[in-house]
Amino acid sequence: MIIPAFNEESRLPKTLDSVYGFLSGRGRSFEIVVVDDGSHDNTADVVIEYSKNHPEVRLLSYQPNKGKGHAVRVGMLAGKGDLLLIDDADGSSPIEEVERLENAIANGADIAIGSRAKPDPSRKVDALVHRKFIGNTFNAIVQSLVLPGFYDTQCGFKMFKRQVARDIFGVNRIDGFGFDVEVLYIAKIRGYKTEEIAINWANMEGSKVNVLVDSPKMFLEVIKVACSAWFGMYKKNAGGQTNSSLVGIMDKERDDAS
Repeated sequence: MIIPAFNEESRLPKTLDSVYGFLSGRGRSFEIVVVDDGSHDNTADVVIEYSKNHPEVRLLSYQPNKGKGHAVRVGMLAGKGDLLLIDDADGSSPIEEVERLENAIANGADIAIGSRAKPDPSRKVDALVHRKFIGNTFNAIVQSLVLPGFYDTQCGFKMFKRQVARDIFGVNRIDGFGFDVEVLYIAKIRGYKTEEIAINWANMEGSKVNVLVDSPKMFLEVIKVACSAWFGMYKKNAGGQTNSSLVGIMDKERDDAS
């Protein structure tokens, strides 16, 4: 599991307890990689202290803050499991929902993504009205430009087969919140099967997304994805660095940051 974290000293302990308790109770091997994205608080210290009694937890940390997309990329390229799950530090997606994603992978998907918007009367989503409106608007833009057919690209609960993750995160470039769109688009053009799964979800106080500041940035990032796709930047063996070289760069950054 990969948990990107920026100034999460207050919310992270509860999430770690929930995740660790559930995963350890299943009797399977697992790891929890927390990527401290240049925090200004005691996020790194919280993880270090937690890992003393929970050896499956490890920290990757660097300065300065580079964005959620960058943190996720570092974690996904460092992950060792056969399945790699992205989970937000606030615990808005109950960890029990991981079994829905695992079932989708077992049934043939390469990627399984949690969704707060896919219709399913058996699921409960507790989202703020204004954020739901903004999310729906953003999704309409995403569908019209690059990813038709998805209800929710931005839910922070996504699972990848490891080799699929290394392929995709070895070439994605966006460091901001728009990285999800880029990652899913790369998956699409490379022929990976992505399943969108409705999950339970609850809004948590303290979101790091600033609606007024980050929404325009995310829109520009979607435009960047569309332009990059037009110029063929996401195709295998396209111009720029290869997957393996980018993986090497990220591995070096990970080692330097540890």
